[in-house]
Amino acid sequence: MRSSILFLAAALARFTQAVTPLTLKDNSAGFFANDEEFFLVGVGYQPGGPVELNQGVDPLSDLTGCQRDVYLLQQLGVNTIRTYAVNSTLNHDDCMSLFAAAGIYVVVDVNAPGWQYSVNRAEPWTSYSPLYMTNVFSVMEQFSPYPNVLGFFSGNELANDPKSINVTAPYMRAIQRDMRQYQQSRKLREVPIGYSTADVVDFRQDLGFYLSCTDTDQGQSDFYGINSYEWCGTTTFEKSGYENLTDLMSAVQMPIFFSEYGCNEVLPRTFGDADAIYSSQMNDVFSGGIVYEYNQEVNNFGLVDVDPKTGNAKILPDYVTLREVYSKVKLPTGNTARKISRPACSSVFPKIKSFTPTLAVPQVSGIASLIKNGVKVTPGKLVNVDLNLSGHKWTITDVSGNTIQNPTITAVSTWNQVPSEAEASGASQTSKNAAPSAKMDGGHGMFVFAIAGITTLSMMIGGLLVV
Repeated sequence: MRSSILFLAAALARFTQAVTPLTLKDNSAGFFANDEEFFLVGVGYQPGGPVELNQGVDPLSDLTGCQRDVYLLQQLGVNTIRTYAVNSTLNHDDCMSLFAAAGIYVVVDVNAPGWQYSVNRAEPWTSYSPLYMTNVFSVMEQFSPYPNVLGFFSGNELANDPKSINVTAPYMRAIQRDMRQYQQSRKLREVPIGYSTADVVDFRQDLGFYLSCTDTDQGQSDFYGINSYEWCGTTTFEKSGYENLTDLMSAVQMPIFFSEYGCNEVLPRTFGDADAIYSSQMNDVFSGGIVYEYNQEVNNFGLVDVDPKTGNAKILPDYVTLREVYSKVKLPTGNTARKISRPACSSVFPKIKSFTPTLAVPQVSGIASLIKNGVKVTPGKLVNVDLNLSGHKWTITDVSGNTIQNPTITAVSTWNQVPSEAEASGASQTSKNAAPSAKMDGGHGMFVFAIAGITTLSMMIGGLLVV
């Protein structure tokens, strides 16, 4: 047990930090917490697989599941998760506060399964509508106040072949334009907006050029996610294709990270790509990455196998391997991000060869009214969360079938943005989006969110509060 605690403390000290909203700098291809560059050490997180939102469930509304998974994610050593579908009619305060207390950021996809929540790549004009954008805006309205929301993905692999790229590209920019206008009109926290591209070599650089350029349409991406499964088995930076990928992406003028990686064509997975991603060969171009995926599904990418009926979890061999890899990763220090300069679309479009670029399609009727008047959804907020797991009903077993005793979530994060007296009273729009401060109540294992006061970074290790 002692060795497990020591490992956890080391992992948290290396990868997590006080959760302050991440920002982007105009001339730098990186994410920053204040002036400290941030690298994503992440895992895709969608327990239960894709769900229809009208079923009334999503992974960030289940506190019992979140308690189990935050423990396992902390043990794994991650600082970021990506979730693929959320239901804005549900309450996410408990889970998002729990992830925040653990120092874990969240990248949120604004789309979900179901015709009214996603874009038809074959005929995008049939689904780009006020109904579709209502759900997108609802996700933004609810999740923007959480300080640990790293970014919103406006789309995931909307284009997946040479035919769909031509049809869908103008809709990518249109959706991002509408999201940006909603953000500005409703005075939401300016959570970065980006796109996650498919693993299609033919157009991923050109699409990066297309989404990075600026014009009056406001349709540019703030960041670019690459879904890539090129590194399979035992290979090298050069042979895997990562060298070529890095060279290509170095020309794209915006922050970039791996929104999915972790090829499983060769088993067991060794995750050698993680070493490369955070190395000096790649860390000036890529801001880390997100391994696919946390929960075992039929596609066999899982790190953990969760029984949907009992909530019990079994650690799989890939989890152990990835934890070992992450324990040895040395994140860059200082600012390694390359300098960038956003190009104008007029200078970029002539260079794009894999598809015919055009600006965003016009905004359809009804969306302007949504942007002006807003959508009816309860904005998220940080709340008190109990880190004591002694009453949990689920069990976690290791790869040998042994039950893990006394799992403990460690609080590592504090919020240091204290709202003004007027904001604390709810007198302004800003107060809805302010990140409150927090402190650790060592006697009860409770992460308490304070309205005002000076806070310290605290860590609970094996029941001992260390300040």
